[in-house]
Amino acid sequence: PLTSFIGIDGSLGLVWMAAILVNIYAGMAAFASLQAIFDYSVAETTILGLLILIAHSLPIEVAIARQSRVSGIFNLLFRFINAVIAGKILNYIFVKYDLFSERNNSFLKIPNNNITNIEWAISQFQNFLIIFIIIFLIITTINILKFIGFWQIIINILKVPLYYLGMSEKVANIILIGLTLGITFGGGFLIEESKKNNISKKDILLSLSFLSLCHSIIEDTILILLLGSHISGILFFRIIYTIVVILIMKYLLETKFQNSILDKITHD
Repeated sequence: PLTSFIGIDGSLGLVWMAAILVNIYAGMAAFASLQAIFDYSVAETTILGLLILIAHSLPIEVAIARQSRVSGIFNLLFRFINAVIAGKILNYIFVKYDLFSERNNSFLKIPNNNITNIEWAISQFQNFLIIFIIIFLIITTINILKFIGFWQIIINILKVPLYYLGMSEKVANIILIGLTLGITFGGGFLIEESKKNNISKKDILLSLSFLSLCHSIIEDTILILLLGSHISGILFFRIIYTIVVILIMKYLLETKFQNSILDKITHD
């Protein structure tokens, strides 16, 4: 019923649930099995991709939020509810302007039923090797940027938009790590800094909320593109939606209710 409310086929709820409880790869596996049975449109697959990118691997990533001194229940509801709202808005845009209604063509293929155990093991090894290469290249690139000093230049540039989003320059490195490597890495830095009490509760809440909605924009986006999703929805719309939500949160935290909100959502 929830996926139908959002505007996509109800069968895709299984895909989203697999991604929520396990990870993106589990969702991709479920999608590969279903796409041979159902004819999904590019719009449906894009909305599904957006849902997965905002809310996936919740058991692990909610635990990271809790270790970062943010309520696990808040983070769980924050990501799930925002995924539903963002998906509904994106569906409204697609329907209103009749966008991406053509049949989806995914890069994912269902393995041959006659595949042997050895062939299956080889294919899985190849998949893990590709994942390893992607992550290795991203981390290597970041280390090179740090070595030549360009990483610090990016952080200095990032301080300006973070200021307008209500965050101090102390979280610039955390945001950049999270945007490139994901919430697991960015959250790890956030946990370390929060334990040192170097970051205010406001910075912790806003930075973690930002990364909860928009993280790993390279690797995760590439993976979701393999489903046949359109980049306009899973990247550009996602970034815009994240900025709007954080601006609303910033406004709320600048009212007289700031201490009350922070006390209920964050902890020492």
